[in-house]
Amino acid sequence: MQWELFNHGQYSSSHFDLNVMPVWSRNITGNGVVVSIIDDGVDHTNMDLKRNFEAFASFDLRGSHGLSHDPMPLRDEENGHGTRCAGEVAMEANNSYCGVGIAFNARIGGIRLLDGTVTDSMEATSLTFNNDFIDVYVCCWGPRDDGQEMAGPGTLTQKALRLGTQKGRSGKGSIFVWASGNGGLVNDHCGADGYVNSVYSIAIGAVTHTGKPAFFGEPCPAVMAVTLTGASLGNTLPLVTVSNLGDGCVTHFAGTSSAAPIAAGILALVLEANPDLTWRDVQHLIAMTAKVPDPKEPGWSVNGAGYHIHDRYGFGVLDAGLMVQQALQFQAVAPHRKCTQEVTLDPIRILPSGGEVSVNIQSADCLGTDTEVNTLEHVQVKVSLSTVCRGDLSIALVSPAGTVSLLLATRSNDASAAGLRNWTLMSVQSWGEHPHGVWTLKVTDNKGTVGRCVRVSSEEAAGALLSVTLLLYGTYNPHRSLHEEPLHSFLSMGAYHPVPRAGLYVRDRYPPQDLIQWAFELERDRKVGTDDIPVPRQRKNSKQVYHPVQSFNFLDLDDTDGADLHSHLKLMWNTLRDKVKTNWFLYKSITGNQSPQVTDYQG
Repeated sequence: MQWELFNHGQYSSSHFDLNVMPVWSRNITGNGVVVSIIDDGVDHTNMDLKRNFEAFASFDLRGSHGLSHDPMPLRDEENGHGTRCAGEVAMEANNSYCGVGIAFNARIGGIRLLDGTVTDSMEATSLTFNNDFIDVYVCCWGPRDDGQEMAGPGTLTQKALRLGTQKGRSGKGSIFVWASGNGGLVNDHCGADGYVNSVYSIAIGAVTHTGKPAFFGEPCPAVMAVTLTGASLGNTLPLVTVSNLGDGCVTHFAGTSSAAPIAAGILALVLEANPDLTWRDVQHLIAMTAKVPDPKEPGWSVNGAGYHIHDRYGFGVLDAGLMVQQALQFQAVAPHRKCTQEVTLDPIRILPSGGEVSVNIQSADCLGTDTEVNTLEHVQVKVSLSTVCRGDLSIALVSPAGTVSLLLATRSNDASAAGLRNWTLMSVQSWGEHPHGVWTLKVTDNKGTVGRCVRVSSEEAAGALLSVTLLLYGTYNPHRSLHEEPLHSFLSMGAYHPVPRAGLYVRDRYPPQDLIQWAFELERDRKVGTDDIPVPRQRKNSKQVYHPVQSFNFLDLDDTDGADLHSHLKLMWNTLRDKVKTNWFLYKSITGNQSPQVTDYQG
């Protein structure tokens, strides 16, 4: 039983699920949307996947299958990960097999990247592969979840992510869904994951059937939302049921690797309902519609713009019905802006042993320019610092509205003395706030957190803050006042609602717990049903007749830092072009008569 799709009380009296049934009742099932799983391959022969498999959303970067570039994984249990992810998105409906995917009429592909050494150029190639055709890329991988490693995208991959949002989907932008990490049991923190801290990725965490955070999840303020996967310690509840290698099924697929594809499936429903949505529109929809799953879980707050936020939940749990309802009436957001403020630290700031160092940043550098932002989306801090024990450090950012984002928490396994070098940390927790005013960055040495760090009692300094750059992303509204207004309303169910007893809600003076409770009750009691979702207008499925065409000019890809994405992507594209020219042998070999109508590529 796929309880996460339809919970009628069998596991939770709250009937807590992803609310997909009203969407399916409107015949919104992922039609015309293409999702690709970047992983260890996809077994397209599986009974639940073969009818929805899309060869043009698939590629083998490991070269294991010669000229066919078939993304078929090696047949062992260690290489079933991508197949399981694919099943969550697009398992076929009504075939009495493993189960049903959330977007069971979407096209599903696999880009075989993992199962061996992975380079920056391979990652970049996979993230831009056929990006005018693929709508959503799902990535359930990143740095090791051991509480020690800090790693992120290389120069080429950073460029590829940016390129995808600028050029993918005919300029509307590729959607990159990323698992937020599974290092919770070893006190890992996703501030140490550079992929999660990209403005171009949507970081997804996991919750149980009761709405509690999954024990394996990693917190950080870059998490946008969560989905249901089950998996609480000591609980025997069946986890997500999905396809497996061959014609197998598995009933216990947990981790944020399970959560991210579920989110991708919901986004496929959203994109069928409104294919005109940009990558930023999708992120705004998440922020507006994600719901409070458990108001009693410690850590909830309300930011200066009225959004409920949490380090483990992000904005909350995704609700397919509510997202589709709002997508059908969504107005595109204003053009994207980026304001960069470099902070001069002369002299550098010494971090006392067991103490704190802070930097105040007056966000006025972009006022009156075409980079001025007065309604925030993402906030990033690029920081360099030295330290005697990296895991003892925590880094927090306080917005002018008083919202505190714990950008990096202590990690008890991280005994590295390497410090941070131009490391980018991110928060979505100031979403909608006005950025003007004083931002405060606080670096704290929590001496003794890491037992393996030998630190003498006579130690005077724990390190030094060397450089700081504040990056503000968002939009500009010429009619917005210069300063943040008192909180008179909060955002829930895609709309603003008056704050009860508004006079009480002066930030930093009263806790928001009762406001979170009100939001929870509102979201619980007004659950979207079929009648609440307008009948979507009929749209032509542009993916039925496919002309392979690249969405960008290779001459635009030379990186100023010296890394050349051109050569890597040109090789990939020429291979795809050759595949298109050679009688569609990939289609014929793995999809048979399920191929869509196609035309030859002339270029």
